[in-house]
Amino acid sequence: MTTQTIEVKKVFVSVDNAAQWIVLEEEIQAGFNYKLASIEDLHDYVAATGEYFTYNVETAAGVAKWYTEEFSEESPLDYICEYRVIN
Repeated sequence: MTTQTIEVKKVFVSVDNAAQWIVLEEEIQAGFNYKLASIEDLHDYVAATGEYFTYNVETAAGVAKWYTEEFSEESPLDYICEYRVIN
């Protein structure tokens, strides 16, 4: 049985100021003023900046990845863009 390695970066948000973000490989570098971001935090980041992380990110809910899907013209939805937990 082979195991697949998923490369991830940890994303932290400030406990005191949700507008302060850092991306680190090691949690100890973040310090006490930061917490591992949630999926909701990531969606807030996209809403505030218009940008998303192109790599897999470790969140409080697990490893997440940016997901997009476009629908046909007949669909009531045009597209879906969101972070989804993949592991």
